[in-house]
Amino acid sequence: RYSNQTFNQAAALLVENGKQGITYLFKRGTHEEFGYTSLCTALAFYFILSCWTAGSAVASGLVIPMLYTGALYGRIIGLILVSIFGVQTNGYGAWIDPGLFAAIGAASFFSGVSRLTISLTVLMVS
Repeated sequence: RYSNQTFNQAAALLVENGKQGITYLFKRGTHEEFGYTSLCTALAFYFILSCWTAGSAVASGLVIPMLYTGALYGRIIGLILVSIFGVQTNGYGAWIDPGLFAAIGAASFFSGVSRLTISLTVLMVS
């Protein structure tokens, strides 16, 4: 956030470093912070560049891009569920939160790509 109270969604996802972007995506209770356009753009950008980097002979880390890609698609699924069911404040519907779905998406993508068990991946993401 800047001094004139503006916030560019795409810049927050694409320009910030991966750790800060993952922190933005994991934040709970912020279902209006990112829209579909910025999330889908960042997902396409990171997925294509991660595939290109993984196929090259360059020694680079892929842990953060894997977590970031999974968090992006998990957040998109969480936003879809919020648009279908609305924001729930009772005990039974409180699990419908895009930040929670971002954490689940990051764990699922990381475990699928790295072929780790889901329990070990959940411990690593936590």
